[in-house]
This record gives sequence, C-alpha cells and structure tokens, in this order.
Amino acid sequence: MKAKILAFGEVMMRLEAPNYRTVAQTRSLDFAFSGTSVNVLSGLSHLGYQTELMTTLPENNIGYAAASYIRSLGVGTDAVSFDGDYIGMYVLEKGFGHRGSEVTYSNRSESAFCQSLETNYSIEHLRTGTHIHFCGISLAINKQIREVTLRIAEEAKAQGLTVSFDCNFRPKLWKGGYKEARPVYERMLLVADYVSMTEKDAVSILGMQTTAVQRQEQVDALLPKVAQRYSISAIAGTIRETNASASTLQGFLVQDGRVDFSTVHTVAILDRIGSGDGFFSGFLAAIFEGKSSSDIVEWATAAGVLAHTTYGDSPVTTRRAIEKLQLNQHIDVER
Repeated sequence: MKAKILAFGEVMMRLEAPNYRTVAQTRSLDFAFSGTSVNVLSGLSHLGYQTELMTTLPENNIGYAAASYIRSLGVGTDAVSFDGDYIGMYVLEKGFGHRGSEVTYSNRSESAFCQSLETNYSIEHLRTGTHIHFCGISLAINKQIREVTLRIAEEAKAQGLTVSFDCNFRPKLWKGGYKEARPVYERMLLVADYVSMTEKDAVSILGMQTTAVQRQEQVDALLPKVAQRYSISAIAGTIRETNASASTLQGFLVQDGRVDFSTVHTVAILDRIGSGDGFFSGFLAAIFEGKSSSDIVEWATAAGVLAHTTYGDSPVTTRRAIEKLQLNQHIDVER
C-alpha cells in the first residue's frame, strides 16, 4: 500500500503480574512496551500499512529494547530520538471475575518523552508520510508536550497530511479538569480529519447538551454537530455495555451528516487494554481504502472485538481474521 502512516506519542513499559496475580502475590513481572500511538500503528502494520513512530526514548539499553520491540510489531523507528534516562512505566494487575483490572503508573513525569522538546523531532519526517495520528494523552501529560503535540499536528496539516486524533480523555492527568482541557481539545479538533470520541466527550469536554437518554440517541444528537462545528470528516467510537452475563461492543460512524451503527458483538476478553486502539486502526484502514460507511463501521468494530482476544496492548489482528469475523465464521481449530 502506498500510504505511510505516522504517529506521535509516548512509549511506556508495561509490567504485568503473571497468572492473574496481584503485585503483592508475585515476585516477577512480565514486561513489554506500548502506548496508544504504538498500538494504532501496530494495528495498521498488521493490516499491511507502512508505519513509523515519532517519539523520544531514553538513550540507554531500556530505550534500545523498546525500539527493538516496536520494530517487532512492524512499526518503523527512523523518527525515534534517543535522549534522557527514563521511560514511563505502568504495572498491570489483570482482573478476574468480580475483581477488576488495575493500573499503577510510575516515573512518567521524568520520562524521556515527557521531558522532550520540539527540537527532538525532525519535521523532515512529516514529508515522508501521508497521515499522522495523535492521542489526547499527549495533550494532558504536561504543558511542554502539549505545545509540541499541537505544533507538530498543525505543521503536518500545513504540509498536506491527513490527521487523526483519539480524544482519550484522562481526568487524572488534567489538574484544571474539563475547563482546562476544552480549549486545548478544540485547537486539536480544528486540525483533525478523523476523530475517535464518544457522546460523553462531547458533553464533558466540549460542553454540549442533549435531552436524549439512550446512548445511541445521544450519539445521533451530538456527534454530527461536533463534526460540523469543527469540520471533521469522520468521527468513530464504540458503545460498550457490561452486565452480569456478558460484555457487548457496538461501533458507530459519523460521516456526511449521518450516523451508522455496527452489529452488536458479544465480547470475550483476554486482554482489555488496547482494544480501542484496535478499533481505531481498523477504522483508519477502512477509511484509507474508501470503504462504504456501513463497511467502515463493521470493519472497525470487528478489529476492536478481535483486539480483546490477543495478549498485550498492541493489536496484531490480520485482514483475514477480520473478514472471517464479518462473515460470522467461528472455527474452534483451523487445520
């Protein structure tokens, strides 16, 4: 495929207590590397796209190991800079039954990425791409990275790249709450062509209102207005419902003033983290390939469903797997 997809964002070390243990119960931790930008690029690389990450990693063996891991996902690292001493980490305790999963962050504010400057990133790399992806977490980490993120996004747009943005609002990272976040998000939305957000984002971050109660009705009432207000080509997201018996996932697509909803899937969860990135990578691939609105939302949702079924944050779903799920082919063992 001719498209080359870039993404800008943080890489973190994922430390996991094995076998569903709590941290207090284990004496060893499995580790890998992830981040929303890594995850989206991994999903796209496994769907056949050329991808490259723009980030800063520590200039030591941990940083080099992270770069090697990223390359193993099929993601290019030519735009990675090495500077500083630390990488942000999080410890994952995977839930089981009534005990939910829990994530604990460590060392993030001192990480190489969080301390990086605009000079760490070469604008020349933007000229090699056709599209670039950003995440709302980069807007929240600190004011320095926020400004770097916005400047790179605006420069990419000026150079003719299409831009995607995952709102991914994390309340704990915004000391000023929604009031602080709103003008920052609005600045990014004015640049973005493709956006991942929900009706809750429209209400909480953008201050929009609706009298609708059901989530589908809220999506219908709010998100076409968001797309029109900020000149966004397409907005995509998911509606997740969980009850005592099952978890379900339904995707939606807002495009050309209309809303399409996908089939509702019952989801079996091996690893929850990164499933939203799986959905969005499927969405971007379908957009790039010019699929119809109904096919885009079904394709993206299938990619999101399958991301729940593989270990780790980074999606590794193939086109064949997505197509089989869309055809409702459930095979226990393929021989």
